Amino acid sequence: MNAYDTHPESTAHPRPTAQDRPAGPPEPGELTGRTAVVTGAAQGIGREVALLLAASGAARLILLDRDAALLDTVVKEVHDLGADVVPVPVDLRDRALVRTRLRTALRAAGRLDILVNNAGVADENGPDDETTWLRVLDINLHGTFAVTAACLEHLVDKGRIVNVSSILGKAGKMRNTAYCASKHGLIGYTKGLALDLAARGITVNAVLPGWIDTPMLRRELAAQADEIGADPVRMLRQARKSIPLRRLVEAREAAELIGFLVSDRAAAITAQSLTVDGGYTRGM
Repeated sequence: MNAYDTHPESTAHPRPTAQDRPAGPPEPGELTGRTAVVTGAAQGIGREVALLLAASGAARLILLDRDAALLDTVVKEVHDLGADVVPVPVDLRDRALVRTRLRTALRAAGRLDILVNNAGVADENGPDDETTWLRVLDINLHGTFAVTAACLEHLVDKGRIVNVSSILGKAGKMRNTAYCASKHGLIGYTKGLALDLAARGITVNAVLPGWIDTPMLRRELAAQADEIGADPVRMLRQARKSIPLRRLVEAREAAELIGFLVSDRAAAITAQSLTVDGGYTRGM
């Protein structure tokens, strides 16, 4: 028995075999009774994941985000779908507060079935900008580790962990050394953690979004356009043209991939990095 072998397999909601369900995101009621933690839940992919899990029957959602006002809006949306919600407004850089609030919420819930590490920032940095380097790594990589570490003692056997990386976890981009390093690191962390937890039937996978139509992407394009004196609308149009499907991926579509990975039908998928980018990286 290892340090995390604290939860026998639950019989509260017996899990169907893969043959019982078609491929795809969870169906209504498929995640009935489950408890999930989602970070970066106030907008974009995190918000869509929270809504999808609630619509699929999750009983309890513990939602983390540093933007308390935006988080409150999502809490109301999720509650309207019938799930109990515990908002945890916190900056992932405050490790002590993350541990305290998360463990309090998890003890009250009594169990954890699903963890989705989505929180992250995409600040640009120069090759010698140590301040931004440390901030981005602290949130994107170290923050993911801190949340996961706080969750592991509560995670049930056959639980699910999904880490949201990026296509830049397999590539490079000018003025984005910190972001690229953090997302490369998440893929390595995912693969190693998957092996550590495999004996308990826990799966750990990474999702690599490309050009996803989120508020963060819009802000990033606007900042880049302002820096070079370009038209942000034109830059967005060029971004779409660079994607074989000729459109940005919707946050909901990334959430549906995550939803599949946390479902019973993905029980044999672990230590993988799955891309959702409309063909942008062409199988990189």
